Amino acid sequence: MLAQEEEIVNQIVLGNCKDVLRRLPENFVQLTITSPPYRNAIDYDMHASGNGGYYRGKLNLDTNDYLNDMADIFGDKVYRVTKEGGYCCIVIANEVVNGTILPLPHMLLSRLVQPFGKWNLHEEIIWHKVTGGTNRYGSFVINPYPKYYRANIMHEFILILRKGDVNSGRTQRKNALPATHEEWTKEIANSVWHIAPVPPGYINHPCPYPEEIPYRLMKLYSYENDVVLDPFNGSGQTTKVAHHFGRRYIGIDLVKDYVNLARSRMEREPLHIRDEALIANWKKIPSHYKKH
Repeated sequence: MLAQEEEIVNQIVLGNCKDVLRRLPENFVQLTITSPPYRNAIDYDMHASGNGGYYRGKLNLDTNDYLNDMADIFGDKVYRVTKEGGYCCIVIANEVVNGTILPLPHMLLSRLVQPFGKWNLHEEIIWHKVTGGTNRYGSFVINPYPKYYRANIMHEFILILRKGDVNSGRTQRKNALPATHEEWTKEIANSVWHIAPVPPGYINHPCPYPEEIPYRLMKLYSYENDVVLDPFNGSGQTTKVAHHFGRRYIGIDLVKDYVNLARSRMEREPLHIRDEALIANWKKIPSHYKKH
């Protein structure tokens, strides 16, 4: 491994992911798992400040500017560092703006995948949140008439992009999956994954995805010792899971408090990864989670 690689592997780095990714060599990362920042739903700096200010829906970022930025990061910089046959998994949701759904996942896809981008779309998974989502049905309860209906939003998309053709980089190694084929078939055979979200306040971050999402994706698209990247590392769910399941990792985040949070959580055992249960059993919040 080159010296510059040794300096950044198994690290959670404070900085702009565009700058950090330039330091990585080409064809180095096997798998990226991340959730990019919400366009307008969350002001991360306000949340991290801890002053109690309202941090939801305040950024007013232009949609085209947002998409251009994400296309630059995923379509150019992440693609460059990804190995031939590697994957990029993006957890991203639609956004509701003044009663209209903005289909950000599909708008971004149109810029990333061929023929307009470089990536191939390998899979599109629906993350069904089971126990939590955006409540919009109340308006229909108040006005139960045609045209007032709004569905509760109970899902996000997991876009799985592939670099190269479907056979690129495929290998077969023994003991790659942790459970029997039958157990995994029940959980992952379909394009809808039923995984409960992290309860509010469980981790001091506004929108962590559950550990089970990076766990499944790592087991399906990487082997031990592969490099896993999260350019928007946040609370560190991806890097924590990678550390505990034998992957090398690189996490990047702009917010110092989130970098410190992610580093502090690395040695804690993953708590909510299931073998067969449909809904995770969220027990009483441990005191050390409340502190962070």
